[in-house]
Amino acid sequence: MKQGIITKTCAVAAALAMGVSLAACGGSSADSDKGHVYFMNNKAEVVDQYKQLAEMYTEKTGVQVDVQTGASNTYDATMSSELAKSNAPTMFNISGFDQFAKYQKYCEPLQDTEAYKLLTDDGKAYSYTIDGDSFTLPYAAEWYGIIYNKKIINDYASKDYAVIKSADDIKDYKTLKAVAESINEHKDDLGVDGAFATPGLDASDTYRFPRIWGASRCTTSTRI
Repeated sequence: MKQGIITKTCAVAAALAMGVSLAACGGSSADSDKGHVYFMNNKAEVVDQYKQLAEMYTEKTGVQVDVQTGASNTYDATMSSELAKSNAPTMFNISGFDQFAKYQKYCEPLQDTEAYKLLTDDGKAYSYTIDGDSFTLPYAAEWYGIIYNKKIINDYASKDYAVIKSADDIKDYKTLKAVAESINEHKDDLGVDGAFATPGLDASDTYRFPRIWGASRCTTSTRI
C-alpha cells in the first residue's frame, strides 16, 4: 500500500476505534472485493470486544479487517515499524498529542465525515485540530491530577510559613509551584525529603512525568 493510500484511509481509525464502524478480523463472510482494513490497537484489555464488534461489522458489510494489538510498552515502536511497510495499518489508536504529532502526516481531516458528525460537542472539542481541520475521533478521556498525602499537606498548611490554608487552595500551577518550593525549603521541619515522589520508576511509569511534573523542580521524596 502506498503512503498516499495510508494517508487517506487512516483517517477512519478513530471512527472504528469508537465502535462506529469497526470491521472484522477475517471470517467467512468477508469479501475481498469490498476492501480490507488493518487496525492497530493499543488496548489489550478490550481486544475481545473489538473482535466481537468486528465480526458483527463483517457480517453486515462483508469488509474484512485484521486487528493487531501491541503491548503498551511496545506499541509506539510497533506502530513505527508497521507504518513503514507496504501493507501498513489503515487505522490505529493514539494516546495523547505526542503520538498524534508523530503520526499526523498519515491522517486526513475527518470533520466532513459521517463518523465525526456523530460526536457530541464535547467530543468534537477534544478532537486534535490543526488549522481548522480535525484529525481524530476521541473515544476515551483520561484526566490527570496530583495524588497528595493528606497528613503531610494538612501539617504543612498549619505552619506559619505555609503559602496555602488547605489542599483546596492548589488550583493552578503557580500555587503548586509555590507550595512545592515552600515544602522543599522547610522539609527538615516537616520531616520529609522533599515535595514530590513517584510510585515507580520503571518504563511503564515514564508517561507520568511530562504530564504531571511539567517544568517544576522535583525531588524524589514523600509524595505530597
